[in-house]
Amino acid sequence: MNTTLIFSLPPGPLRIGLIEADNVVIGPSSQEYLKDIFEETKHILSPQFIYPDHLQKGIRSLLKTYGFHPSGRNRPASEFLVKDLQGRGSFNSINNAVDINNHLSLISHLPISILDLEKTGDKLCIRIGMEKEAYVFNSEGHELSLKNLVVAARAEGSAAAVGSPVKDSHETKISSTTKKLVGVVYTASSITSEEMLTSLLERFADLLRTQAQATRIDWKILDAPK
Repeated sequence: MNTTLIFSLPPGPLRIGLIEADNVVIGPSSQEYLKDIFEETKHILSPQFIYPDHLQKGIRSLLKTYGFHPSGRNRPASEFLVKDLQGRGSFNSINNAVDINNHLSLISHLPISILDLEKTGDKLCIRIGMEKEAYVFNSEGHELSLKNLVVAARAEGSAAAVGSPVKDSHETKISSTTKKLVGVVYTASSITSEEMLTSLLERFADLLRTQAQATRIDWKILDAPK
């Protein structure tokens, strides 16, 4: 794995799943894959669906550990995807890599960043957002305040934040020109066992290989200092 990740935050239960892929080909998802996503997420559209309480509380508690308040517009990305799916009544396909990311977040209920590795640089840091720090997260120029939020940031140069469990920076999002990408799964050792996270990362790798034609994929699990 070429990507290095360091932790620079107070002791806590944070567990990161890090995945890197080279030579990806970004384009529309295949109809076959979209059918697979539909089959695995259609239960969320049922009136009987109940968001798994231990996962919702677990992820929110994780972010609160560092002083962030995850609610409303600041809810974790995994919760936003469920609300978006229910509001649309169908999966919002964007491109193959982002669809893989959102599919796995929907079925695991874990927030995941997916970023262009050539735009982020391969030296990353997990830290806490600073007092007046923010970044633009969409093409309309809307900003997310990063104060007290766990963020993935460049470890060198500008040291700018590029992703988070809430929304990723628009600057480093996947585009049609992306050739290398990095995914960051945010969870805690109390929420997701190493075995469960391994299974998720292995599936992530398989989907990047079969749906985005990635030729080299590496992943690892990292626990923040406790």
